Amino acid sequence: MTSHLSRVPLCLLVVCTILIEAAEPLEITTETPWKSNKPICTVDKQLYRKRANPNQAPLVSVTYVGPKLEKREIFAEETESDVADNVRARWSTDNGESWSEFKKVVPSTKKIVKGVVVHESEGTCEYDPASGWLVQLWLRQVQEGNLWHNHTYVRYSKDRGETWTVPQLLRYEEKGADYDPADPLKATFLNHNEGYFGNNILRRKDGTLVTVLAHANSKRDEKNNQRPWRMGSVLFMGKWNAEKKEYEWRAGAHVDVTPDESSRGLMEPEVAELSDGRLLVVWRGSSSKLAGHKFFSISKDNGKSLNSPAVWKYDDGKAFYSPSSYHRMIRHSVTGQLYWLGNITDKKPLGNSPRYPLVIAQVDDKTGLVMKSTVTLIDDRKEGQGNIQFSNFSLLEDRKTHHLELYLTTYGEDPNPRKWTAADCYKYTLKLK
Repeated sequence: MTSHLSRVPLCLLVVCTILIEAAEPLEITTETPWKSNKPICTVDKQLYRKRANPNQAPLVSVTYVGPKLEKREIFAEETESDVADNVRARWSTDNGESWSEFKKVVPSTKKIVKGVVVHESEGTCEYDPASGWLVQLWLRQVQEGNLWHNHTYVRYSKDRGETWTVPQLLRYEEKGADYDPADPLKATFLNHNEGYFGNNILRRKDGTLVTVLAHANSKRDEKNNQRPWRMGSVLFMGKWNAEKKEYEWRAGAHVDVTPDESSRGLMEPEVAELSDGRLLVVWRGSSSKLAGHKFFSISKDNGKSLNSPAVWKYDDGKAFYSPSSYHRMIRHSVTGQLYWLGNITDKKPLGNSPRYPLVIAQVDDKTGLVMKSTVTLIDDRKEGQGNIQFSNFSLLEDRKTHHLELYLTTYGEDPNPRKWTAADCYKYTLKLK
């Protein structure tokens, strides 16, 4: 995984276990439909941030933070994997035509507390017109030997992200102490309510906020407390209480996998609302006996339960290969269609690689599957490049042009594997047809 910032755009109710391939073997295709399909968009690629030096990869995340054209951009440098340094932010009120000066946010997302490595990083955010506040996920990750303990919090801003409330832990277990900086390895904190924030906060048609956590505790896993990454995933629903002037969050569906199905569990979940109101969740998988796929599940009861997660497929019923990599979904305000952006490969991936090509495709609102006839190339590795990564991008729909915008740092572009930070950040503009 790369820096949390680069993913920003950066009470158990139900428990069920994944049973993949129980009925019949997977039929997997290695077709490359993007080579023959009629493209669903045009792609323009422009250099956005050039690296200051080969040892610093620029990290960029741009998002809307208000009801109109208010934007916030996070900018940082990465010199160590999963660590963002010199994090700063700037704001625009005119859709990015002009910007404020950068303001320091944190010196680094990594710090040492009582000799313990602790990562603290902001994640995705969503402006909520119900409160007029900006709602953001926030992660605290504590390293205990080779174990990574993740806890997701939610915090709020009334001034478009310049200042924030104290983060509040998202809890799905009754037990569990709060974090204590005087004792960061306190077991009663570390081993309860674990969860790594998802890729997005969905605001549903009825105003409910939905997000899904990865690396949550699994009650079915006897080695739950011994795993570097937990096997579970938990859905949360939030609602603004106008009378109390506060948000109320509750846990919903809780699913899990075995290490044979995904060695690091259900990772980096993205949630979307289908046209009939059902919820679709798509996860990144990881190296295992069933490697090289994304997983998906659908909720028919507003997030209280989820179908057993399964390998995500094309709408013709065939599975496709996708590495252990970042992905996003977005519903376009003009076309009304739901789109998925991620990596699809023509051969079985090896762990996280290759993270090329990057494609966009329409998601079928009836089945929740990828429409093969719509898969369109965004970018691919060029001759002479290294093991380039088209992943970990920030995504938004421009509110004036309605084009999709991606901000993506091309790690691994240099053929020298030791120079993975020798990367620049590019802005991709996708004009949908």
